Amino acid sequence: MHVIWDLGDTLITRPPGGQDLRPLTEYPEIQLRAGARPALERLAARGCRHAVLSNTAASTSADVRRLLRRLGVLDWFDVVMATASELDPSRPGKPDAAVFHQVLAAWGHPAAQEGNPATAGPALEGGDVVMVGNTWAHDVVGATGAGIAAIFLTNPAISVRRPSDPPAACPPWVIPVWDLSDVPCAVQLLGHLRAGPAATALANA
Repeated sequence: MHVIWDLGDTLITRPPGGQDLRPLTEYPEIQLRAGARPALERLAARGCRHAVLSNTAASTSADVRRLLRRLGVLDWFDVVMATASELDPSRPGKPDAAVFHQVLAAWGHPAAQEGNPATAGPALEGGDVVMVGNTWAHDVVGATGAGIAAIFLTNPAISVRRPSDPPAACPPWVIPVWDLSDVPCAVQLLGHLRAGPAATALANA
């Protein structure tokens, strides 16, 4: 299983004010959220591969790597991608399918068809890639629109879903969980739902 993680309010606490107006490495108060390290450990023990995909304002992918190294978790991540898109509308960010497929391409995932990200959807419906995040419009709608399953953190302290947000495509699967401690079980469930008779029956229900 390949697991793509959102960063702010998912794996880490947010910087003061909520947005990285300076590189994330310049905020000493940022910490891992409760449950992040145990979830990563449990999933790594099952052979899962991890990536970070984060919409950022002033932070580059290199900044995020340095932050993850300070927090002691960088070694778990094969791919780290910061979009630096929040202050620059010309740069793609979540929910744009292109950024999800950039992560897949960096992994060498076979669903990332070169030059044609739209072709990845059907190849992913079996659930071998999942996005974990707290923001419905960016993480869930973006992932499912790119053909990737999603785990949505519903803890109201961090969860963001507005009445005006669009629905998610289904399939792929969307699994709501309370918070990070539930993510390994949700990933295990997705493993059971990978392509086969059970997945077909659920999709047609």
